[in-house]
Amino acid sequence: MTIFNIKWEWTIPNLLSILRLILLPVFVALFFMGDRDPMLLYGSFGVLILSGLTDLFDGMIARKFHQISDMGKLLDPLADKLTQVVVVLCLAIKYPPVISLLVICVVKELTQAIGGLFLLQRGEQIRGAKWYGKVSTFVFYGAMALIVLLPDRMPPWLFISLIVLVAAFMLFAFFNYMKVFFRIHRALPSRNEEDGRDEEK
Repeated sequence: MTIFNIKWEWTIPNLLSILRLILLPVFVALFFMGDRDPMLLYGSFGVLILSGLTDLFDGMIARKFHQISDMGKLLDPLADKLTQVVVVLCLAIKYPPVISLLVICVVKELTQAIGGLFLLQRGEQIRGAKWYGKVSTFVFYGAMALIVLLPDRMPPWLFISLIVLVAAFMLFAFFNYMKVFFRIHRALPSRNEEDGRDEEK
């Protein structure tokens, strides 16, 4: 099986990324049912922590056991993007101050996804996440887990501070990825050059 001309590989890191996708509807269900039963809210917190751990360990396993693959480079960021959008969307539905973070998150992830697909279509190889993307993801999981666990016991200033912190790291990662995108784009051959090569063949 291939996706975007990338061969599927049955590796532990790839399966962990799939698990992260499977956990999303579980998180959503537990999070909204938590209004009726606090234990379910704790369950959504546990699911979010488990998701963060799988994100941490899939990269460690891939590097240690030489299981880095193009499929992993595609699945891992896809699972990250969907997780971040879904979690922020759930929080924004219950807590209006999170809406601004949702806007930043959606714009960032959509723009990066479109840019990545554009580069893939032009024949560019898949690149792994950069350090600033990993740091942004780490901050996201930590801050969102606290908000999920302690929304009503958290002082308003801390709640807003966590949102601002996550937004700042998201924007930092976004602008750096955009710099990488434009650098790669400038290095790609133009359409005219590609057409000329095709004619020569």
